[in-house]
Amino acid sequence: MVAAIIYWAMIIISFGWLAVSLYFSIFYLARKERSEEHTGNLWAFGFLNVITAIIQAIVLVVYRTLGQDWGVTQYSSLIYLALGLLLGLTVIQAVLGREPKAKVA
Repeated sequence: MVAAIIYWAMIIISFGWLAVSLYFSIFYLARKERSEEHTGNLWAFGFLNVITAIIQAIVLVVYRTLGQDWGVTQYSSLIYLALGLLLGLTVIQAVLGREPKAKVA
């Protein structure tokens, strides 16, 4: 029972973090905060997305290898969806968070 709660909590937390990260990414881009001191915001969210994806991948590996021993089978593809969306959002944040090159006159 505890293993199932941990599994579903990881999925819910991942989607929650995905929503927060997406919201603040849109917020920073809508306010045109792409100056040098603000481009780090998207990079910070991208870094936190990678950390979340790593933790989620570890949980996925543990549940795929040891899940049968705990009586929990991984029967939802939501964890794969959350992992893919986190990594996709990280790539978008990395591209949009780049600092603009200084124009040489």
